[in-house]
Amino acid sequence: MTPLEGTAKTVDPLVKSFLKSIFVLGILGSVLWSQTPQPPKKAGAGKSVAILPADIQNALRSITPDELKGDLSFIASDALQGRYTPSPGLDIAADFIASQFRAADLAPGGDREYFQTALMVDRDMPKAGSGMIVEDGSQSFTIPAQSIVISSADRASKIDRAPLLVFSSRDPAALKNVDLKSKAVAAPQPDFMRLPRDQAIALYRKMRAFDKIVASSGAAVEIGVSQEKQSSPMLRLLPAEEAQARETPRIVVDNDRLQKWIGNPAARAENRTISLDIPAPDDHKVTLKNVIGILRGSDPNLKDTCVLLTAHYDHIGTTETAGRMAMNRTQNPNDRIYNGANDDGSGTVSVIEIARALAKLNPHPKRSIVFMTFFGEERGELGSEYYGKHPIFPIAKTVADVNLEQVGRTDSTNGRELNNASLTGFDYSDVTKFLEQAGRQTGIKIYMDKEASDDYFTRSDNAALAEQGVPAHSLTVAFDYPDYHGLGDEWQKIDYENMAKVDRMVALGLVEIANSVKPPEWNASNPKTAPFREAQRKSEGQ
Repeated sequence: MTPLEGTAKTVDPLVKSFLKSIFVLGILGSVLWSQTPQPPKKAGAGKSVAILPADIQNALRSITPDELKGDLSFIASDALQGRYTPSPGLDIAADFIASQFRAADLAPGGDREYFQTALMVDRDMPKAGSGMIVEDGSQSFTIPAQSIVISSADRASKIDRAPLLVFSSRDPAALKNVDLKSKAVAAPQPDFMRLPRDQAIALYRKMRAFDKIVASSGAAVEIGVSQEKQSSPMLRLLPAEEAQARETPRIVVDNDRLQKWIGNPAARAENRTISLDIPAPDDHKVTLKNVIGILRGSDPNLKDTCVLLTAHYDHIGTTETAGRMAMNRTQNPNDRIYNGANDDGSGTVSVIEIARALAKLNPHPKRSIVFMTFFGEERGELGSEYYGKHPIFPIAKTVADVNLEQVGRTDSTNGRELNNASLTGFDYSDVTKFLEQAGRQTGIKIYMDKEASDDYFTRSDNAALAEQGVPAHSLTVAFDYPDYHGLGDEWQKIDYENMAKVDRMVALGLVEIANSVKPPEWNASNPKTAPFREAQRKSEGQ
């Protein structure tokens, strides 16, 4: 799961865990595993649990803890070196996933069989080669190069006495009707770690919108003024076409004198200027792969529509690549690999295992089901964003996405999580209702985590699909657990029995969505869904 701060990938320590575990009545579990027909049983509040057809029971029964353990012990092994994007270990993981889709006889969904290839640029930001000269009329001072971190630059830039505009915060509303062209734009760099969760999320969204406006404005440079010591130049990974775009370079500066100086506005802004040389970045072209397999639908009228089951197969690599993405900074001389068993090896192998199970159904579900694992989630949901812009199935014919994140660990920091799961954007769409029904039939409680439901909705790969208009959610067992983004997130700590139960519920929910004549809909009564509903209308040409 992606940390809070975009490309910088600062881990959000404000993340709280789930509510305490909720156990489902034991009577429900017997329905799924019944070998002979039985009368419907009650599931609380007078609701009946339907008897599942034998072929669906058999398919769900084939999802086993041992199969999941076998796959995950490879995906999260040291041999794959933490599956950093890009890396040889990530490529090996992609080949393994494709081999499992091939063995399940899924149709290939990529431009190279099971691979949807994306041409990307891995950009290593340079170190500042010289200091920054700050002038205010007849006064001037120089900020040393070691206090400057270049966070974004697509080319070398020589900034010579650019007039400085100072903003009290990175609020996009402050930029309205302001001419930024050829100006230096300075604003405080937020310290998310010291803010309450809701305030941090709101401020982060404003900051991203502010940065986006400045990037395309023709400004000379954007300067984030920080009170914290900056670490090192940052890395960016972006689509090749975006790497050719011309954007305003962005730097972060920690300097007490600059901090005080921008807090004392000058009578005339043009008296204040900035001079700085920014070296060119070091770019490397790479080819990355989403892995896609398709279970073709059986209904003549619905097979051209689809349901997505997704997860990201990358993680943060090793102590050499993880950088600020790592939450566990403890150096262990015997361990340098962030194996990412739960985040998100668990989701990856669940996609594989559910695909194997549902491929056994004859006939197939009415709609097609697309099984997909994304690259680059940890570096900014890049694989899902790429698919959203280059979909295999048209977005207008994609009825839902269930994205699996961290479904293997039950040792949540808030207590044991057994026989339950939560959805981000819980009350955003009807997808929840399908999974709740599947949960009643399989003994898994789907519940709303009031803290995490909204906050985490934009923190994983479902967000890229939702922004295109697809009802999309991430399903999680534990948002926070002791080894989140740590060296100890290894396959031996997964609760495979519980993960198999959750996967059976997800598989049944997918079948129910795929067989439903009426697809899931966004909740129009929830104002937070307005942008997603508007995107859906646009995708459908309305």
